[in-house]
Amino acid sequence: MCYHYRREYIRGLFGSVGALANLALQVSPLSVRKTESRTPGSLQASDLGQAVVATDARCALVSFVTTPIVVGRENVYILFVTDSALATAAQSYEWTFTENGGAPNVQTTQLGEVSYQPQSTGTLDLKVRVLDSGSSEQASLSLTQDITSLNPILEGVIANAGDQPGPGVGNPEVVRELVNDYSVYYQGVTLKTPEAGDFFLNFLFSMVFDGAHQRTPDQRKQHTDDLAQVLNDETGDFASLITEGTGVCGVRLPLLAMTDGVAGAGSAASLPWTELPDVPAQHDSAEQQLCQAVAALDEGARIDLFNIARFPKSNITACGRIVEALRDRYFAGTDFSDVLAGMSGTRAQWIVRHYREGPLSRS
Repeated sequence: MCYHYRREYIRGLFGSVGALANLALQVSPLSVRKTESRTPGSLQASDLGQAVVATDARCALVSFVTTPIVVGRENVYILFVTDSALATAAQSYEWTFTENGGAPNVQTTQLGEVSYQPQSTGTLDLKVRVLDSGSSEQASLSLTQDITSLNPILEGVIANAGDQPGPGVGNPEVVRELVNDYSVYYQGVTLKTPEAGDFFLNFLFSMVFDGAHQRTPDQRKQHTDDLAQVLNDETGDFASLITEGTGVCGVRLPLLAMTDGVAGAGSAASLPWTELPDVPAQHDSAEQQLCQAVAALDEGARIDLFNIARFPKSNITACGRIVEALRDRYFAGTDFSDVLAGMSGTRAQWIVRHYREGPLSRS
């Protein structure tokens, strides 16, 4: 083999190896995805759900549902790894679920997300370990939660409604989700300017119920999984995906991006307030442009919007912030008792339309 031929052969060989290496890097998933590398804005991990943060602040574990969780109902756990050195070392995650001191249920995942469905009432102990390529522990966090039965009062109402003539409970599965999993979240949302009575909370509950009723938990999860893949792989059409509402309340990311305070106290909106025409032929084009503006935000802003909408607690809180912002902008000086009761509820209907389709121009 002549020198020139050997040189070209080696160059070609190493070129092929380099191409294969680049391909391997492209198809091999990162154990710490971008969506689990940061928490949103000035929010704490506890603003997203029940959380425990490492003493060195390198990682944080967040549960979608705050204790007590309910037997037989699936819950999701996310591990954020915010330290770059730990993120580089992380190759897999070992999750150990132990109910009432019994035999452990061990799951290993390549990404910092896992689901678990408790089997009996009592206590759940969860430990997650961040493992390197040699399966050595690089970090660990533990979380303890109580496990209870389905809310007995609600189950009684559902049973009685089935035995009585007339309207029932609506969709029992949606009501079970809201009462058993998220009641502490929507009851904990407060207005920036407090008002007497429960009118705001009643309105917020109706928004949460409507959002949960629109899509099943599996459909909501598929949508957030699709968004996460686009954000992490930088492939796909993010702008098209965000025309659909995200999470339990169906929060639209463009409207979320235009609302002050959703990323923590005093946080500014990512986009200027932009109204869409209330004319079908013009609305769709304007909405596409608005979604493109969200897709053009810097990567950190897009990930933060996603995570706010991803977690039920922050999703419900964001819903409340948006509803309040819509009330303040279009019905300034009106409290929520008037929003619900005044003008035969027309204000409430407009706020719902703004939330689902807009905000809409009323000119």
